[in-house]
Amino acid sequence: MVQSLAEFGGEELFAASPERLFDALTNLDALAASIPELVSAEKVDERTLKCVVRPGFSFLRGTLKLTIAVAELTPPVVAAMNITGQGIGASIAISSRLEIEPAASGSRLKWQARIERASGLLATVPSGLVKAAADQTIRNAWQRVHQQLGEPPAEAAT
Repeated sequence: MVQSLAEFGGEELFAASPERLFDALTNLDALAASIPELVSAEKVDERTLKCVVRPGFSFLRGTLKLTIAVAELTPPVVAAMNITGQGIGASIAISSRLEIEPAASGSRLKWQARIERASGLLATVPSGLVKAAADQTIRNAWQRVHQQLGEPPAEAAT
């Protein structure tokens, strides 16, 4: 019932200052605007965002209800979030951590995410396919953050 856990991570460079980038990544209203395939979003409180997405994955059709809960905030350096998702015949739980440091050109974002639990249809999908879909979604999200900050997308550092 549980798929082997997958870990993702990398670095992204932004022209924005660490404070401005931190705000764009932790302000739930701004965060909602960076979510690819977003159908709707509702800020429940200062630390919780509920939204519906329509992922374009061949292995997951329909909508997915997500809850994004801020677990840790240390402005403007660290943020951690827990994401749970529920769809028809599928569920997932992901933990993520963002670290921001000053860089010569603005900010360097180091990020990590880990699938803590996957069940239903998601448990039957090969991990390579999940990783490829996640990588594409993450690239799209970083492009949206660059756009929100009014800057062209930077090449990923790693």
